[in-house]
Amino acid sequence: MNIVVMGLGLYARGSGISAAKFFILRGDNVLITDLKTREELSHQIQELEKFCKVKKRSLPKYSLGGHKEKDFKKIDIVMRNPGVPRDSKFLKAARKNGAKIETDISIFLKNCDAEIIGVTGTRGKSTTATLIHEMLKEGGKGAWLGGNIKVSPLSFIRRIKKDDTVVLELSSWMLENFDELGLAPHIAMVTNIFPDHLNTYKNMKEYISAKKNIFKNQTKDDYLVLNKDNKETRRWKGNGETIYFRRKDVPLCKIKLQGEHNLENIAGAIAVAGIYKIPFSKLKKVLREFKGLPDRQELVAEKNGIKFINDTTATTPDGAIAALKTFGVLRFKAHKYIILIAGGNDKGLDYEDFVKEVKRYCKTVLLLPGTATDKIKKLFQASDIKFQEVKNMRRAIALAKLSATKGDIVLLSPAASSFGLFKNEFERGKRFKRAL
Repeated sequence: MNIVVMGLGLYARGSGISAAKFFILRGDNVLITDLKTREELSHQIQELEKFCKVKKRSLPKYSLGGHKEKDFKKIDIVMRNPGVPRDSKFLKAARKNGAKIETDISIFLKNCDAEIIGVTGTRGKSTTATLIHEMLKEGGKGAWLGGNIKVSPLSFIRRIKKDDTVVLELSSWMLENFDELGLAPHIAMVTNIFPDHLNTYKNMKEYISAKKNIFKNQTKDDYLVLNKDNKETRRWKGNGETIYFRRKDVPLCKIKLQGEHNLENIAGAIAVAGIYKIPFSKLKKVLREFKGLPDRQELVAEKNGIKFINDTTATTPDGAIAALKTFGVLRFKAHKYIILIAGGNDKGLDYEDFVKEVKRYCKTVLLLPGTATDKIKKLFQASDIKFQEVKNMRRAIALAKLSATKGDIVLLSPAASSFGLFKNEFERGKRFKRAL
């Protein structure tokens, strides 16, 4: 078959390079097209050359430095990578020429015989998926974790045993073609739904529809696990057994994760583990030891009594509000001791509630450049909130250190997208750590 991998990507086990290896190993003719140049992708290209040499397979062809319409003719499959717009003219050309549009996730679901748990939602996907994975392993099951966490499941598809279980974190982008392709995981779990990605979707209805694709094709033998505390998901019902979870379902036990939002993540993970009848003693061990994931309310340093928290994955107002509440309630509310680093690019979201929580908990705010910052600062001015605009992360940290006193928290919780100033939210988090 003739395959076009549209977007090679930067991650060693990401969707682009993993899909390329999958098709190369299968014996297909593979063309890789990317906006980046050969120089920018030199590491990934070297990795593929090494792979082809070891596996004794033909090298893929490349069309780099921009996509070309001629590359999307006479092909069977386009493997669409994250970041490729749904309305791309190249995808339209491929469809017109009879090609199927796939993702690494859709290819995986079509070729994996093991049981699959899919986790989606606006917030808490990574934490919940990781908790489920840890609980399954502690319960003695062969378990794998992949998806929207920089690890494509195609990178380990040939090592999975039939009686294993695969946990996939699924973004709305990954779910977009599930409906038309008739795909669904055996267990679908939705952490919550809040406004997000409204710079990509026309409205909330379209965003929610993409999320609902996770269970639209489920059968009566499948499970849908939903958050009863969330205003949106509490109204949903699946085709098979629907299980609801709530924060109050979390029993009293030692838990390292902080914040009310993490109680929901834990409750959801416990609900899924319950389907597999994993003893609660095993679940308690996981909860007692699980410290959380990098870039999510992560304590990265404590200097002179000042804590520095990296919450770069809070790319929405709701995500930042969760962080403010987590750290804001640790002391008397009258004492504003959070120095917030926020701002970035807008995703078409409302910041009214965010501003209220900032006024309640923050000593001062340092705003990084971006279109969301333009919206936020107008609201700050109207609410008489102290803030300062900064050009980069290094400057933000320098000013935060000058403002902070013993007992304060310097919190990076941007409430906005990272694109523009940074490659992605993870680079933003790395810059925060580096600046310390």
